[in-house]
Amino acid sequence: MRPYEWGRDAGARYRIVHASVERDHSFFWLGLHLKQAGPQSHDLMKPVALILADGREIDPAGTDLEGDEAHPNAGIGFRFWLEEKDLTGPLRLKLNDGILTVRKESGPLPATDSIRYFNTANW
Repeated sequence: MRPYEWGRDAGARYRIVHASVERDHSFFWLGLHLKQAGPQSHDLMKPVALILADGREIDPAGTDLEGDEAHPNAGIGFRFWLEEKDLTGPLRLKLNDGILTVRKESGPLPATDSIRYFNTANW
């Protein structure tokens, strides 16, 4: 299968599996599902932020950890509460010591009536 992003930043320690966008009245929930991509797991002491096209950084509104005893943080889910204008440009995720590309494109948000999933950063 094709990865979400080619040339992932190894410093992030994770890779994006998919993104989701869900309308909630006049706002949107951006969900990111990540899987561990190497031997090191997420450093819970380091801040996580979504970097918007205008340079602002948004903290996650929710974080879900998944895994087992051997790999307690094998998967991570982040949810961000955003305005529509926040989703019109490229988006990046600052995680651990790296940056992952969430969205490469600029322009209007693809149409969504409920929830829409993206398996690539080209949306």
